[in-house]
Amino acid sequence: MAKLTKEKGFEIREYYSNELEKIVCERHNLLQIGGTKTKIDGSNGIVNKSIKNASGSSTQVHLTTQKKFIKSLKIDINSAKFINLFCGDKNINNNGIDRYSVREIEPFLVESFKNFLNQNKIKIIDLIVRNGFDITHIIFNDIKNKKEYELSYSEIITKCLECEWVFLRGGIHLKNFNGKTYFHLQREGKKNPKNRYNVLLHIHKNLFI
Repeated sequence: MAKLTKEKGFEIREYYSNELEKIVCERHNLLQIGGTKTKIDGSNGIVNKSIKNASGSSTQVHLTTQKKFIKSLKIDINSAKFINLFCGDKNINNNGIDRYSVREIEPFLVESFKNFLNQNKIKIIDLIVRNGFDITHIIFNDIKNKKEYELSYSEIITKCLECEWVFLRGGIHLKNFNGKTYFHLQREGKKNPKNRYNVLLHIHKNLFI
């Protein structure tokens, strides 16, 4: 498989966010809005839909800095410390690695963040799905299988209320009672230190099926 270059990655993102998004909007009789300053991709004045084009079982739904993530959710000190250790920092040197895995972080910090996540599920889902915008629906466009799924925001909240956050080595997953992941949190992890330590959240097709 050929290496994905920066330029090719940009082309793919542009195709997903422009051409594919436009096709979905037309199918739903929506005016395409999009852009980086809103989570609303298409609207008819009554419904505002966020479109997630996915080539796999999950796709990015929210990306933010550690500082903004902590501030927007008013995260407590111990949980903020967990985020810093888990997502990493240029000043961290864990045997040559700039972060810690869940099992390497002190249990009381893990428990603190786990409690915060489970006690603030609606607040967290609202941030990563809407982030201040009146999103009424999310469309998950499965590109590989040419299939579309859709849920209203209220349906997403209802489904997530029964879930719990599960801490794995490299990611933190919101799972239902059958162990299916609906969302997961990880660090961005790019080579560039400017966006290497950001908080990245993915939405999974499991939520819709």
